[in-house]
Amino acid sequence: MTELEKELTKQLARTTTQLEIMTEQLNNQAKQIENLMNIIANMNRRQFGTKSEQNQNQLSLLDDEENFPFNKAEQTASKAAETETVSYQRKKYKGQREVLTRHLPVIEKEILLPDDRQVCSCCEHQMKRLGRKLARTEWNYIPAHLEKNEYYEEAYECRECKKNGQNNIHRSEAPKPVLPKSLAGPSCLANTIYQKLEMSLPFYRQEKEWLRHGLAVSRRTLANWHNKSLLEWGVPLYEAMKKELLQQEVLSADETVYQILYREDGKPATSDSRIWLFRTAETAPVPIVLYHSSETRSFAVAESFLRGFKGFLHCDGYQVYQKLPDVLLQTCWAHVRRKFIETNDPYGQGAVGVRYCDELFRLERIWKKEGLSGEELLVKRQTDAATLVQHFWDWMEGLVVMKGPLRKAINYTLKLKTSLGAFLENSQLVISNNLAERSIRPVTVGRKNWNFSTSPEGAKANAIGYSLIQTAKENGLEPFRYLTWLFTELPQQEIFQHPERIKDYLPWSAQAKLACTMTNKIAK
Repeated sequence: MTELEKELTKQLARTTTQLEIMTEQLNNQAKQIENLMNIIANMNRRQFGTKSEQNQNQLSLLDDEENFPFNKAEQTASKAAETETVSYQRKKYKGQREVLTRHLPVIEKEILLPDDRQVCSCCEHQMKRLGRKLARTEWNYIPAHLEKNEYYEEAYECRECKKNGQNNIHRSEAPKPVLPKSLAGPSCLANTIYQKLEMSLPFYRQEKEWLRHGLAVSRRTLANWHNKSLLEWGVPLYEAMKKELLQQEVLSADETVYQILYREDGKPATSDSRIWLFRTAETAPVPIVLYHSSETRSFAVAESFLRGFKGFLHCDGYQVYQKLPDVLLQTCWAHVRRKFIETNDPYGQGAVGVRYCDELFRLERIWKKEGLSGEELLVKRQTDAATLVQHFWDWMEGLVVMKGPLRKAINYTLKLKTSLGAFLENSQLVISNNLAERSIRPVTVGRKNWNFSTSPEGAKANAIGYSLIQTAKENGLEPFRYLTWLFTELPQQEIFQHPERIKDYLPWSAQAKLACTMTNKIAK
């Protein structure tokens, strides 16, 4: 081989190597572009698309029995049985307005004729009233107003003892205040907490509202009222509710991001903190909803809060829950379904995964509507649902997917295979964690309005306040009345010296229901 041929061979080898490198780079870029396009599609769907995750195209494209392993006739029959056809237009029944307003006080407004028109135009005699009829009804809004309560303690002395040179004096005692040396009464504190945590009204907006009522109080003062009242009087109730919560057999958990400006760990304010949610199951005899603030999302937080709990936990696929000792998991099929939706594959295997999940949820809805007992539900699950779930695993394990969104969805689901099937052995479990996600929504709504907590103490106060309000609502109490009642009664009970008394003020206690229930005030 000549020198020229050797040189040409080397150049050819270098060119081939460069082409291989460029081809690999192009393939990587194509995969990266595909991944970014999928991320953009998911972001656009979340921001601009419908909030529901249902996709009619996905459902209609899977009627072929080759794509879905269930008899088409059975599916059509079951859907027809589940769907109720309404062939009439619903009309308002007579007296509906009266039912809606039957709890409101009635102020009658009599519209009389002027004196000059009460004289007959023909004979000029005085006319007599025949009767009246209701012309119309309207609602009247009466704005709130402030009052200043001044408590005077009366002193009494015995005049007979005084004649004998003895001073025997008795004095009445004013009710103890919620916050010593503060002008805020129980209703003021309850309103501040209710407006922030239930109505998501930041303190700077509340400041304007208080000014409208004639009280110039700063947002800093409102924040102090909020934090001190909840941290002092809410903690004993919170701890008692937590003790009861950990004794349950089934719980649900979730968490969401949160911002604390002045963190104790020294991290910048832009670092994400967390609000955790732990609540009882839908079938629990006493509903309890607790929130917990932390500066991290670490295992230590969940492990510390749930210490002593031994039972089933509904949750998502977050790995912290997988490590909890003495806790059995039921992970969420709604999250699995969401992963397959995020493949943005309405014509392929991603849609098949969604269809499997839809079928499982459809079966659960039918059984819930039938009102099956625990044993009956378990039989249905171990036959129909177990068959469907097994087909799902067989289908997924048979797929050959190397990379991409579908591979991520498969890996996520296979990692949770054991915990996704726990509901097949326990009728108390449900297949989604939607109850917890709905319960944590008040925090996410409030976060959009007041954005952050200044300190960890403020975040803790918010968590306690949310726990009291949401648990009160779950037990049929009106939150503002419940908070007012707590701040009125607790300072008089010496609960720190007698902690056993706190049970009478929990949201499910007979005293709380008698004083704060909403059913006798609001028409249903």
